[in-house]
Amino acid sequence: MKIFLIGFMGSGKTTAGKKLAYSLSYNYLDLDEFIEQQEQDSIRNIFEKKGERYFREQEHEYLRKISGYDDCVISTGGGAPCFFDNMDYMNKAGLTVYLKMEPGQLVSRLKNGKEERPLIKDKDDQELLQFIKDKLNEREKHYAKAHLIVDGFNLNIKELLDKIRAYFKQ
Repeated sequence: MKIFLIGFMGSGKTTAGKKLAYSLSYNYLDLDEFIEQQEQDSIRNIFEKKGERYFREQEHEYLRKISGYDDCVISTGGGAPCFFDNMDYMNKAGLTVYLKMEPGQLVSRLKNGKEERPLIKDKDDQELLQFIKDKLNEREKHYAKAHLIVDGFNLNIKELLDKIRAYFKQ
C-alpha cells in the first residue's frame, strides 16, 4: 500500500510522513528530495535555472517513478496534486491524505524559512499571507479530491492512523 500526503507547503507533510511511515513500518519517500537526487540540484535552483514548467514536468514523471515502491508513505510537494493528472493518479495508486491548514497557520510556519522555497522567498508577511490565500483558493479543488482530509495543525499521528484504518474498514 502507498499513502500520499498532500497539502500546502508548510503543512507538515515531511514531519507527518516520517512519523507515519515509522508507525506503519513503511518506507518514507519525499518527492521533492527524490527530484533533487535525480536532477542533482535543489528545487530552488531548478526553478531558477529551468523554470516552474520544467519542474512540474519532472515532478509529474518522478511521481510515477516513486509510486512504484510498495508499503511506503510519500510526501509530495504542495503543487504536485495540482498539475497534469497527478491527483487522479495518486488516488488510483494509493491512499491520499490532505493535511489541511488555514492561511494564518501556514504563514506562522513559513515566514522564517522562505529562502528555501522558490515561490515565496521574496515575500514579506502580508504578501505571503495573500499568496497563500490565492494559492489555496486555486489548489483547494485538487486537494479536496483526497480520500481523507485531516487538520494539519497539531496533527496527532495516532489519530491519523486511526482514520486511515477506519477508511480501509469501510
